[in-house]
Amino acid sequence: MIRRGIAVFAALLFGVLPLAHTELRAQGDTPVSKQELARSKFQELTERMQRLMAVLQKDSPDEAGLLSAGLQYVREAKIHEDLQHVAQLLERGDFDNALAEMTQVRQELTRLYEILQNRNTDLKKLLEEIAKLQAFRDRVDDLAKQQGEEKEASARSEELQKHLAEIEAQKQRAEQLLAQQQDLRKDTNEMGLQAAAAPAKKAEQQQSQLQKDTEKLKQDLQALEKKDEQVQPAQPGQPSKGGKPSEGAGKASKSMGKAAESLGQQKSEPALKDQDQAMEGLKQSIKDLEEMAEKARRELEKLPFDEQAKRQEQTQHATDTLSQDMEKAEQKDGESGEPTPGRKKVQQAVPKQRAAAGTLKEYKPAKQKQQDAKDDLEAARKELDEALAQLRQQLQDEVLRALEERFTAMLKVQRELSVETKTLDTTRQNVLTAAGDLPASLAQRIQAVATSEGDLEVEAADALKLLEEEGTTAVFPEIIEDLKVQLHDVAKDCRANLTAKPVQDKQRDIEDTLELLINALRKTIERKEGGC
Repeated sequence: MIRRGIAVFAALLFGVLPLAHTELRAQGDTPVSKQELARSKFQELTERMQRLMAVLQKDSPDEAGLLSAGLQYVREAKIHEDLQHVAQLLERGDFDNALAEMTQVRQELTRLYEILQNRNTDLKKLLEEIAKLQAFRDRVDDLAKQQGEEKEASARSEELQKHLAEIEAQKQRAEQLLAQQQDLRKDTNEMGLQAAAAPAKKAEQQQSQLQKDTEKLKQDLQALEKKDEQVQPAQPGQPSKGGKPSEGAGKASKSMGKAAESLGQQKSEPALKDQDQAMEGLKQSIKDLEEMAEKARRELEKLPFDEQAKRQEQTQHATDTLSQDMEKAEQKDGESGEPTPGRKKVQQAVPKQRAAAGTLKEYKPAKQKQQDAKDDLEAARKELDEALAQLRQQLQDEVLRALEERFTAMLKVQRELSVETKTLDTTRQNVLTAAGDLPASLAQRIQAVATSEGDLEVEAADALKLLEEEGTTAVFPEIIEDLKVQLHDVAKDCRANLTAKPVQDKQRDIEDTLELLINALRKTIERKEGGC
């Protein structure tokens, strides 16, 4: 509502602009009366601005600041005095100097109009909000990646610890089987060359059971070897160090089978040889398991828990700082009272990261706590992505409306300039000097048109800049670039005091381009509002 009120002031000022640059003709209203009308309207406008500014000081400081900036510019530019001086020049009949000063006053009023209208304020705020959230989003993304890396390091540490425990368990099994085989070999040796039936039978049963247990060990060791390849893959170009524990167990199992067969035949001597080979196989498995464990320990040493804890603390501090920055941004904005998207999730990650760092200091993996913190950060990133998508859609809608407003205002001005150019071209046919030169007063009026065409070129350049900031290519940047070139050419022609039909045709082309842009923008806006 307040913003609309300021827009009304801008519209009233836009109505003063033509009065401040009225063609000086003796017919109808006199130049003096028109100038007095412009001066009185401007006086009324500034007084109303002063009153509204006082009302808005408390509840709407931004809008009050806008009016204050406008009034300050009025004082610094001395627009009231300039309008009064123009009236005095007209009363004296000094039309040339009056026209020159009118051009200056018109430029001052145009600047005031831009200050009051401030039509890009909402867009700038949107762009600032998008930049702010994008910066937060990038920080959250970096933290989520760091947290993911720390979680992977912790998970690898945990995996290596479990792998080491499993290697140790299998080593203990192999050592127990070796001890049992050594005991059985001792019993077999005591039987003599020809074993008695009963002891041989008992030894056969024990050897068969040992063979089954060793065969099971071999299978478990094969699974352990596959796991080891996953946990500790060999580096490219480097052969894997250490043998396979399952091969020694396989040889031991095979030898035990032969020993059991010999014992079944009450032949202790060949059984002893096979039992020796079985023990050598188990010893080889134990040695290979020790090498496998040593390799796992070296890998684990590459991931020291104290270093992981330090990195986790650094990530936790960075996350906490981000949370505080997001909260400060809310307090700075202070308008909607709504939290920054993702802030709560970022806050929730902090205690989980702190707990993970504490666990790592105890030389324990903290994979789950780190995963929970990573999930929170990824949820925060998702909230920010959704908020950014909405803001960018809103920005695109605002850009479309701002461009429609800008081009509509430009078209109004261009039509006035086209009429002025045509009038000036007709007038110059009757006022050329004997030498074919233009009177100074007429040349000044043509230069005023050139200045206005240059102002429109700046407007077109601003529209292009707006599109670049918004980051879309949906709204005809090529056509706007062409419009800018057209305006530049016409301004150049007018600076050369050209007003003939070629210049007027170029001005008509500019009007056509603006009409094309306005119609296309309106259709785009209608289509978007209709959900298409």
